[in-house]
Amino acid sequence: MKKIISYFAIIIVALISTSCDKFLDVNRDPNNPVEEYIRVEQRLSAALYHTALQEVTQLNQLGSFWGGYWGTSTEGSNTYKKEQLYNGPAIMAKRDGIPIWENSYSYLNYYELMRIDAEGEGAPAYKAIAMVMQAWHYMRLADTYGDIPFTQALQGQKYPRPVYDNGADVYKASIDMLSSAVELLGRSPLPSEKRPGKDDIIFNGDLTKWIKFANTIKLRALLRGSEVSSSSYIQAEISKMGLASSGSTTASLFLTEIAQVQPGFNATNLNPFWSTYYRNSSNKTTNGYIHIRPTQFAIDNYSALSDPRLSRLYAKTKSGDYKGVIFGYEGSDLAYSKENTSPLLGPAENGGKAAAILKSQTQPIILLSAAESWFLLTEAAHRGWISGDAAEYYRNAISASMQQMEVTATERDAYLSRPDVAYNNTLERIILQKWLALNSISGFEAWSDYRRVGLPEIPNTPGTSPNERPRRLLYPETEVQTNIAEVTKRDVSDITTARVWWDKE
Repeated sequence: MKKIISYFAIIIVALISTSCDKFLDVNRDPNNPVEEYIRVEQRLSAALYHTALQEVTQLNQLGSFWGGYWGTSTEGSNTYKKEQLYNGPAIMAKRDGIPIWENSYSYLNYYELMRIDAEGEGAPAYKAIAMVMQAWHYMRLADTYGDIPFTQALQGQKYPRPVYDNGADVYKASIDMLSSAVELLGRSPLPSEKRPGKDDIIFNGDLTKWIKFANTIKLRALLRGSEVSSSSYIQAEISKMGLASSGSTTASLFLTEIAQVQPGFNATNLNPFWSTYYRNSSNKTTNGYIHIRPTQFAIDNYSALSDPRLSRLYAKTKSGDYKGVIFGYEGSDLAYSKENTSPLLGPAENGGKAAAILKSQTQPIILLSAAESWFLLTEAAHRGWISGDAAEYYRNAISASMQQMEVTATERDAYLSRPDVAYNNTLERIILQKWLALNSISGFEAWSDYRRVGLPEIPNTPGTSPNERPRRLLYPETEVQTNIAEVTKRDVSDITTARVWWDKE
């Protein structure tokens, strides 16, 4: 929580004068919005920043471990022990757990207050943005925990112990919310209506980009249910986006550039990924940089394809090669020590030049990459949901990843010409390339794809059964203490057995 408040101070500097106490109080009851008035333009930057902060830290970290990217050096095995041993009770603990639930509902509260104020101020664009981001958080919660409060959420005085909605229903309601937001964003604004500008730290007030962003999140949501949702429902939602007859213009309805959050990072207030996994404000390497290492599984997959991203992602060891670790390994073998394994590559190890993930201390936070957007289009076209050339979308996806990871055009073209890389109309190849592109950028999406389609075949922790994998988180201790009747209605025994609604058997 201290880290959240520290970075949140960046937002406060840029906002119009207001009460810091109102913005910094993130410990209120998440189901009980407070009746106080703050202008919508003062809420937006803070809310968007918190969303991005959660993505780049809590969700990306958990997903990078469980999505096959990260393990630890032998020196760091105790630091991330609960994640590597699938220790659900430790993760749900109030004291040292991972408060994804608590933080998510706090952020939903922010957006709810913004939505309410936007209605009162005659600011439909702000209302629509709040709805888009609420849909984002509700679906993230359903992805992480399964059934969650939705219809009775954010109404603490009326429903102090809200009932849980089925995850599938949460998704459908969130998709409806995205559709309503797109409709609001698409109508011609009146001269008297407030519109976002610099307070929109993602798109700088470009509402067309917000429409494309909402459509992209909707397509991601439909693909989440690809293994369990009815084809009629999917096609009905696809048609609502005007995709049935869009032809070559299909991609123009979606965001095919990076959605990134830049609240004004500087030499004191650093990008949180940088300051957590690389260097602090004193330019000293962090424990995250020392402890986090790529899995050998990741190294092998890049190496097998002679993938040029490998040399932009990781530094070589003293022996001149790339060396990963075994996820969940608890031994003391020197082969997996910090000295003998490859850390993430940063400018200090790259001749002062930007690397794939670590570029500068003031780099923006990536909320959704262009590569992911193109891969969503690729899979949708592969499944026959939308028109357009899946092979072209696939090439665009890899190209976007290469550009983001500082790979030259010559290297990219050579890579795309490989027979074992070229599009072959199989889900296995699409998901593998998507997995290679999202490394350390959106680990949560990689973990979700594995749960959804079982690809790629990520190894699990040593000593566990072959099919044992984390499928969801247990409800947090705070929720068990306050809403036990709803918690006990669900299977909460083990994170490796209970599944969220879209997780195929």
